[in-house]
Amino acid sequence: NVNEWGEPEGTKEEVVQQVAICSCGLIISFCIWGLLQERILTQTYDGEYYQHSYGLVFQSRLGGLLLSATLMRYSNVSWENSPLWEYSFPSVANMLSSWCQYEALQYVSFPAQMLAKAFKMVPVMLMGKFLHNKDYESFEYISASMVGFGLYLFLDSSEKIDFSQNVFGNTENVHGSMCGLVLLLLYLFFDSFTSQWQTRMFQLNKSLNPLQMMLIMNTFSAVFSFVTLVHQAEVTPAFMFMVDHPLMGFHVVLFCLAATIGQLFIFYTVKHFGAVVFSIIMSMRILMSTVLSCLVYSHPITELGFLGKKFVLILVLL
Repeated sequence: NVNEWGEPEGTKEEVVQQVAICSCGLIISFCIWGLLQERILTQTYDGEYYQHSYGLVFQSRLGGLLLSATLMRYSNVSWENSPLWEYSFPSVANMLSSWCQYEALQYVSFPAQMLAKAFKMVPVMLMGKFLHNKDYESFEYISASMVGFGLYLFLDSSEKIDFSQNVFGNTENVHGSMCGLVLLLLYLFFDSFTSQWQTRMFQLNKSLNPLQMMLIMNTFSAVFSFVTLVHQAEVTPAFMFMVDHPLMGFHVVLFCLAATIGQLFIFYTVKHFGAVVFSIIMSMRILMSTVLSCLVYSHPITELGFLGKKFVLILVLL
């Protein structure tokens, strides 16, 4: 494994161990995060759906801000001087990618959203070529596409991917379906830009600590998302929903905690191994997250689904 600007430090055994730790941390935290996201956004609380996407964005970013500030204070992390404006780009992109994936569930089904994530490796590689002039071999693009295809087999067999139906089970018209599709495409664009820009910042600032990156990005994102909540007059409804439904509040706390821990692993992985390795790990996370979703929420898995799962595992291990 190599990062975007050279060999990672340490022996081969140490690098493999670091990748394994990052993989476990990312998969576990984001599998829990995915289960909670599906519960919060696709199921009712006392017969009511939670439909305030920016509320979730703000709450998760605020949690990340508080935890990263606490860790920096007690870990005595030295501050690396770097232009603050550079952090605004990935912060806004990260906030928009989160909003797009939450909002898309208003128009398309949950499996359709997961399908978009399955093909994330390809736009990440294209963004790396655009931002870093990074060259990838043809077989790498083919492998990334085949991983997405394997995940497609698994997702489509476990629960039918339907762009004409939203997450609430209501049939969408052509306009609604197209809106959901555009949101998913925007999610892929913003998400791939975020990880590649973070790679660029770690490349330019070799001593930049992941905690500092996490703190500044969450500060920008929390401020931007809160301003958006105020502008859309959703501050009170978003928080009153949790007050009226205590179980929702409990789920949000766990959701924010899982997202924040996941962020720590994201920044460490991107800094030491680059955006493409991170995307490969997250492809495995999608597979595991979908398996857990099928088990927890009783989605069926067909023989074709198991074939797709094995297909992805073989490609990733190769």
